[in-house]
Amino acid sequence: MKKFIFAFLSPLIIFAVEKEGLFKKGYEIYKRTCSACHVEYMSPEEIKKVRMTVMKGGKPPISAPPMNEVSARVKHFYPNELEFIEFVKDYITNPSREKGVCMPMAFKLFGVMPPIGKTLTEEEKEAVAYWLYHRYKDTWRTIRRQMMMGK
Repeated sequence: MKKFIFAFLSPLIIFAVEKEGLFKKGYEIYKRTCSACHVEYMSPEEIKKVRMTVMKGGKPPISAPPMNEVSARVKHFYPNELEFIEFVKDYITNPSREKGVCMPMAFKLFGVMPPIGKTLTEEEKEAVAYWLYHRYKDTWRTIRRQMMMGK
């Protein structure tokens, strides 16, 4: 019986370890490649302050939308993990306003991102997209509601 349980659990453990490694690798790629423009996290209150600054004619204190907002926005259009990952891999390699899912104001403030994916391997793009999908749990609706409520 013990051999059967080990044989059954062994592939699951290997799969979990591989996914944990992919997550960690994705975070390292984020830090190395994406964090120059995208902060890892901003609370809804902080995002609201940025928007208020811009609405008053000021310049945003960030270079690009925060990653938690990016993740929630992409999940709004691509909730399925595989579709999300494929979209991110393609978008970071060949970004364009036409296929972007940002709010119009984000394009106005930040423009279209540079094609940083062209400097990454397929494995690196996969890892950073995987990290972006699994790192954040908030939905676009939740973030918008919290900003409207001032939380």
